[in-house]
Amino acid sequence: MPELIAKWEAVMGVQVGRVFVQRMKTRWGSCNPESRAIRLNTDLAKKPPECLEYIVVHEMTHLLEPTHNARFSALMDLFMPQWKHLRDALNHLPVRHENWGY
Repeated sequence: MPELIAKWEAVMGVQVGRVFVQRMKTRWGSCNPESRAIRLNTDLAKKPPECLEYIVVHEMTHLLEPTHNARFSALMDLFMPQWKHLRDALNHLPVRHENWGY
């Protein structure tokens, strides 16, 4: 993870303050632009690596644009042109896999 964040910090010209990894029931990640903190769902470890990279870029883009407006989409298009395909693929996967007593 540190290498992935360092790679995108250089590409995007932003600096992440802290990264948290935690179990999340409904989200893949979140960002607090004021503290420059990014939170990532632990279940991303069970998803394809390109999905993790998409979420990292998505959350880091919020350091440049806090909302999901046209500027945010344009920045995502610039940094990761295939982001919509990755978003759709990830959104078709369950956020959490629960163990049903196994």
